Amino acid sequence: MKQKSTSLIQRIALGLVFALIFLYTVYHVVGIFDQEMSTYAAGVTTETTAVSGGGYLFRDETVLTSSYAGAVDYRVKDGAKVAKGQALATVYEQGNAATREQIRRLDEQIALLEQSTAEALNGLDMGEVKSSVGSTYHTLVKKLAEGDTGGLSYQADQLLVGMNQMQGLVEGEGSVAQETLLQLKEQRAALLAGSGASLDCQASQNGYFYAEADGYETLYTMEKAERLTADSFYELISTPASSVETAYGKLAYDSEWMLVLPIQAEEQQHFTEGEVYVGLFEENNHTEIPLTLERMIESDEGALLVFRSDRLPKNFFFSRCQTVRIEVDSISGIYVPKAVIHRVDGYRGVYILRGSVVHFRYIEILYEGSDYYLVKDGMEDNEEFSYLQVNDLIILDGKNLFDGRVLD
Repeated sequence: MKQKSTSLIQRIALGLVFALIFLYTVYHVVGIFDQEMSTYAAGVTTETTAVSGGGYLFRDETVLTSSYAGAVDYRVKDGAKVAKGQALATVYEQGNAATREQIRRLDEQIALLEQSTAEALNGLDMGEVKSSVGSTYHTLVKKLAEGDTGGLSYQADQLLVGMNQMQGLVEGEGSVAQETLLQLKEQRAALLAGSGASLDCQASQNGYFYAEADGYETLYTMEKAERLTADSFYELISTPASSVETAYGKLAYDSEWMLVLPIQAEEQQHFTEGEVYVGLFEENNHTEIPLTLERMIESDEGALLVFRSDRLPKNFFFSRCQTVRIEVDSISGIYVPKAVIHRVDGYRGVYILRGSVVHFRYIEILYEGSDYYLVKDGMEDNEEFSYLQVNDLIILDGKNLFDGRVLD
């Protein structure tokens, strides 16, 4: 009787074990086949290494002055190439810095609105204008979201121009933009009419005209840049500007200019004299300009990079000191978040989804970021390994993954 009781207990215990095994199996089978997965298409990303800082511009320039120091009516656009004897500006006896600023702002608004006149709109297509407005809007929103202020004003102006053009194409000659243009021109004419006597000023030689003089024209010359030392540079940037109260502009002799960029000592390894680098000028709407590195000057703070250029991009402002970013290295690869990396037989890789089948794809890491890798693109499969390729659908949040698993 005792033996039968023991046997019964053993059978019950064994049954419970099988039941638990069955439930465990069902749980995991349901977990495998009832699970939703999200994927994303593998794409190539480029990681760049850049050196940035405040660069100083050197150029041969002549400050243009007049016996009058009042309001100014400019005859040429900022940065325009002019010939000897060409009319540059009419300078008035009366007016002050505030008057000049008021006229400058009016000129900017007038220039924007003139792009919406009937003549300017001739031949424009509404579809193309709408597309341009949409593109500018998205660029503006992106800059705001990223806190990128470089070129923000330019993009805002372009958006305004596009919206005015759309309105002009719909409303014709009587558009609000054209009526506003006439009012601004009347305000401008009234300001100049009340500014007294005037003098007409012409270019003394060929060159490039700029309306703003900063008082550093005699200090930041090409000769100074060519003969620069670390001591003379740091002495120069601490020297105050000269007075330019009677100046109405300046004239640059030619298109040549130089840039001096202070860098840290450890950043020198990225540069070689004689090489050409691309400088990105953030305050100038992220304009990119090729720069030839002429010299590297050792300093206690690190080094000075002396670049030369002859490019004069449209709407580029030659502010004496401005932020410059120079890309010195880059690496491209397929972007893979660290969270999706798995190890199989000691090798790293990811699971991808092809149709309804899960596959394991090996990776070769090129670059490691804080929470991602860039992995080598274009790896050829062989008998032993199949590698991740562009456009493969990487599984982001799958569980119980294995090579060859079939999804319902």
